[in-house]
Amino acid sequence: MARIVVKIFGPKYFGLNQYDVITLVLDIRDGVSVGDVIDELEKRYPGLRRRLLRGEEIIPMHDIWVNGRSITFLQGLKTPLREGDVVQIIPPFGG
Repeated sequence: MARIVVKIFGPKYFGLNQYDVITLVLDIRDGVSVGDVIDELEKRYPGLRRRLLRGEEIIPMHDIWVNGRSITFLQGLKTPLREGDVVQIIPPFGG
């Protein structure tokens, strides 16, 4: 088992009943990908997946980072995770 951290920024935007950043520590098995983590989060927060993804693509202006890098520049939802990784789910920012 490995332990990762997941942070959901702007949870209210994603339809979650919370304003502050949600921080979760998850125990994962070897070979887990970002997509697997999104599936797990969907079980905890129904509707999160459809507010973040269209099929297997991130909705434009949204992003998912692993250790400070967008998964767009890694392996997308297939990006593998390992001990100590930090996954950040980020809504669009406005000003």
